Amino acid sequence: MRTYVDANIFLYAALYDDERGRRCRDALAGIVRGATDAVTSALTWDEFSHVVERVRGRSDAITAGERFLRFPRLAFLPCTADVLIGAQRLRAETSLGARDCIHAATAHIARANVFLSEDSDFDGVAGFARRPA
Repeated sequence: MRTYVDANIFLYAALYDDERGRRCRDALAGIVRGATDAVTSALTWDEFSHVVERVRGRSDAITAGERFLRFPRLAFLPCTADVLIGAQRLRAETSLGARDCIHAATAHIARANVFLSEDSDFDGVAGFARRPA
C-alpha cells in the first residue's frame, strides 16, 4: 500500500508539541522505519519551507528545509504536466484549492491508496482514502 504524505503532516510534526504534533511525528517515524511506502510532491517542500519561515524565521526555514529534503524513505515526486492536468480536472470537480488539487493529482498519479493528512477537505476525493495521523 502506498501513502501520499500531505504537507501539514510535516508541519504539525515540526512546529507543534501538542497531541496532533505527536501523532504526526509518530506517523513520520513509521516512514523512517520503513513501515510505510511514502511519497509526496515537490510542492510539499515549498509549503513546508514557507510556513516554517512565517512561524520561526528564515534561518530556521533554511535548516528545516535542508533536513526535510533528506527525509529517509520518502520519495519526492515532480509536478509534471500530467499532474497539472489532473489538478485542473480536480479543481473543476471538487471544492479543493489549487495547491490541494496538485497534492491530490500527485497522489493519483503515484497510485497512492492512502492520503495521510490532517485536512478533512480531502475526504471524499475519489481514488484514495484520507487518513489523519
